[in-house]
Amino acid sequence: MVVNPAALAQLAGIAPVPKPVAVELPPVIVPHRHAVRRFSTHIAAAKPPAPLQAAARLAPPSTKPAPLAAPVATPAKPPAPAILQFADGSSALPGNAASSLQPFCKSGGIIGIDARAAGDASDPSIAMRLSLARALAVRDALVACGVPSQNILPRALGAVPGQNEDETVLGPEK
Repeated sequence: MVVNPAALAQLAGIAPVPKPVAVELPPVIVPHRHAVRRFSTHIAAAKPPAPLQAAARLAPPSTKPAPLAAPVATPAKPPAPAILQFADGSSALPGNAASSLQPFCKSGGIIGIDARAAGDASDPSIAMRLSLARALAVRDALVACGVPSQNILPRALGAVPGQNEDETVLGPEK
């Protein structure tokens, strides 16, 4: 592992030490020898701080643990499944939809919508299209009350033999 002392000093808040500058001194006359001599010396602008001084500027480690971030809220209990009864052949939301959807507006989990619709035996696509329209109508209502669209799974089931074909069931996904 390579440690860059200049980077550590910068992190500790110590100003960088300027490099020494060579200074040419004027000639010095030495009277007892009657000779002129020139001396050149390197004078540093500032002395680098001792390693212990840099460590002394750092705050001592705290014995108290750092405060934790806000506790993660536990998810709310998922709402009970709700059943919406659509009018025959219609994809308009029923009158009780607002009160039935309200508990899902506050939940944070994934919501599944299983929509069914009656169909014609000669054309099964009619039931699929109507059940899709119902599932999307419920999804739009949930998005309008604040549920993120990626948390909603609409499923068009079409005509399901032996079940009420005008019901749409929504509930938390498992």
